Amino acid sequence: MNASQHFQLFGLLGLAVVMLFPGLDAAKLIDWDENIYAEASRQMVLRDDYLNIVINGHPFAEKPPFFFWLQSLSYHLFGISEFSARLPSATAGLLLTGWLYLVGRRTRSHRFGMLWGLIYLSAALPGIFARSGVIDHTFNLFIALGTFLLFFYEKEFRECGRSSKASHTRNLSWLWLSLASLFMGLAVLTKGPVGGVIPLVAFASFKFLSEARRVPLHHFLYCGMLSLTVACSWYLANWMIYGSKFLAEFIEFQLKLLNQPLEGHTGPFFYHWAMALFGLLPWTALLIIGPFRPSHHDPELVPLLRLGLGWVLFALVLFSFVSTKLPHYSASVYIPLSMWAAAMLDRRLSEKRMFPRRFALLLGVSGMLLAVGFMAFPHIAGKEVLLVDPDFPWEIPDAIYWTGSAMLLLVLTGSVTWGYGRVRTGVVLIVLSMVCWTQGLWRFQVPLGLSFLQGPVLEMVEEAKRKQQAVVLYRYVSFAALRTCTSPWNNGSRPS
Repeated sequence: MNASQHFQLFGLLGLAVVMLFPGLDAAKLIDWDENIYAEASRQMVLRDDYLNIVINGHPFAEKPPFFFWLQSLSYHLFGISEFSARLPSATAGLLLTGWLYLVGRRTRSHRFGMLWGLIYLSAALPGIFARSGVIDHTFNLFIALGTFLLFFYEKEFRECGRSSKASHTRNLSWLWLSLASLFMGLAVLTKGPVGGVIPLVAFASFKFLSEARRVPLHHFLYCGMLSLTVACSWYLANWMIYGSKFLAEFIEFQLKLLNQPLEGHTGPFFYHWAMALFGLLPWTALLIIGPFRPSHHDPELVPLLRLGLGWVLFALVLFSFVSTKLPHYSASVYIPLSMWAAAMLDRRLSEKRMFPRRFALLLGVSGMLLAVGFMAFPHIAGKEVLLVDPDFPWEIPDAIYWTGSAMLLLVLTGSVTWGYGRVRTGVVLIVLSMVCWTQGLWRFQVPLGLSFLQGPVLEMVEEAKRKQQAVVLYRYVSFAALRTCTSPWNNGSRPS
């Protein structure tokens, strides 16, 4: 890498820091998931028990522990706060951006890696998920590490017979396979079995379409044994100490996700397909310009694009059959989708071909819809709020309009600039517009929504704390209220 490329890489990582870290504590943790996970991690710290996951004195069997360990570490380093609860996800977002750049540069070029990292980071939903204290972004980091390390293993293994440094290449292939197995095990230990299945299916999809389909049996067994050893280590320790209750309840919860919608999170069969297209905005427009077949791209990218295609199709089909519909369930697909978008853009730049005017139009319209929606949503939500509670003080901050206007100006200028052939300037302007989107949502939109959804109950809990009175919630569940209660925050005992 030359000095210019180093500077661009530092710029990419600096942009990730600006998008992901400032204002992590601008909003309260959101019910239910953020508060559930933050409370489980806090109980680990207060109880000094990192083997058993407990909430309010009861075992929590819905998720394995690795994310809670990361949150607990963050609590130890920075104290128990909203910032600390969300820090592991934001850090995973930074690491994932850097990893996508490294994969792109190693596979194709510095420019392809930069485009991939920029598109993923600035898409509509990945940056939002990376700023939230939920498990999925950390989970997706381990999936990406496992998947692309398997890809590197395959590449080095096939070079063994052709390289003059066969011993070095063989050792490197074993290193990639070992690291891939480790990260697949950590993915399973972070959220569940899908963390190991997605990398294997993605790897199998590109192997099936390649000339060399065979994987040595001892390599396959080594990968399986190492991944299972990492993934099952905590389950085995927990079973030996506490019995089979957690494992039985964990399996029961996974089956519930498949068979019935939890907490009313339902949606049509195509829900995740629609979310995949929406979450990549405004870069979804890049997917329509083609070429769509991997074989029509540069040869060094063909295996990677096939791997990504298998990843996307498997994840979307799998989660389409899951009854519970939540957008972050299928969020790993933004990694291969952003890769495809980067490949489309990189090919056009390499061939020095003009983009069709319809592309610039679609890019501008999609970005404009995001900006207008950013400003209009508080008004739409406010009407619903006032129907429920006419006396609620729903006050839209002026910062929402300023942020939305800046976003609108940047995206329209960027799309027009792009349409006149100044693609690099257009990319920079559109990325800056999405910085406004990500920061604006977390700093202004989310706190406004939570002022209605969680504000009254938290005010009640705070008043009860001041008066040292008990809190009883009737037909209403709030983990934010549980987290705010006096007893667990101060000494780790069970709340009243």
